[in-house]
Amino acid sequence: MENYFKNTKSPTLEEAYDATISSSTEITLNSGTTYIEVSAIDKGIFLKWGATAVSTDFDEFISANSTRQYIVPEDVTTVQFIEEAATAKLIVIEK
Repeated sequence: MENYFKNTKSPTLEEAYDATISSSTEITLNSGTTYIEVSAIDKGIFLKWGATAVSTDFDEFISANSTRQYIVPEDVTTVQFIEEAATAKLIVIEK
């Protein structure tokens, strides 16, 4: 699994930066996306596969000032994000 994420030949299919994710931010994934790399800057970020993320209903949590990689679940075409607190910034890279 670790080698999968370190594949330097894996092209970036799409990228997103959002400095204003106070309300839910939805990203529609590229049809070829197999995994995403998510960075939370300044504050933590909640992630929900295919549905609206809220602090009481989420699938993953990315801690402040960290980056995580996730394999996209089969048949998932969208990902939702919401900030833990004001000033959170989001970076998503699709591979």
